[in-house]
Amino acid sequence: MIMNEVVLYLESHPMITAVICSIAGYLIGSVSSARTVYFLATGRRNIEPFAEPVPHSDETFESDLVSATLITKKLGRKFGCITSLADMVKVALPTLLAKLVFTSEPYFLLVALFGVIGHNLPVYYRFRGGRGESPIIGSLLVINWFGLIITNLAAFILSFITGSVLVMRWGAYVLMIFWLWYYFHDWRYGLFMAVVNFFFWLSQRKDLLRFSDLKKNKGLKFSEEDVSEFILMGKTPGRMLDRYSLPAIFRRMSGKNKKVGE
Repeated sequence: MIMNEVVLYLESHPMITAVICSIAGYLIGSVSSARTVYFLATGRRNIEPFAEPVPHSDETFESDLVSATLITKKLGRKFGCITSLADMVKVALPTLLAKLVFTSEPYFLLVALFGVIGHNLPVYYRFRGGRGESPIIGSLLVINWFGLIITNLAAFILSFITGSVLVMRWGAYVLMIFWLWYYFHDWRYGLFMAVVNFFFWLSQRKDLLRFSDLKKNKGLKFSEEDVSEFILMGKTPGRMLDRYSLPAIFRRMSGKNKKVGE
């Protein structure tokens, strides 16, 4: 009875509920699964940024994002998968709870949004976090899981049209903006996903600028297989795009299909 009264009170005071959901989502999202897994596995609290050699050059690529990707590169795929699952759950469960408890308005969107923001800019760790990919997936599994499947299929097709493995990997998040708006006929869902995308791409700005610098200013060329392997998708997706995407087919037909690194 007391719980029902609390819920009724909160739903009759939308501003209070919105603030509570936002703060709770942020504080829970700020818990760093990567740091927790790293500490449990190694006994060390500090995680150094990773630096890897860039294919076909003497350059190195560094990133200070603290995420499942970093754990994979430091400790291997097993620990990386554990970290990724933990990051999904830490946002998915509070989002699901808010969705079940507050039925008058989609307050769970605030829980999910601020969970992602907390992951990327955690208050406990001087705002040094990850890019938010796992929390995004966790929240979308609660909000609209089959939309996530549909947009990933669409991104897969688009990747063969564009010849980009980055479209295959991350294109679904952009497409989800339009899918959620179309499916729910509610601008708040589209806005939620647009803001999520903003923080997702903002978190990667240094890495994307470095990648752009290597290509434009350093004159380096990467095959999609190189990129695919570097972002931990394995060689196969990139190799498929290097061979069967429309740009790759066009290059072969025009006689411009020179192998990268030769």
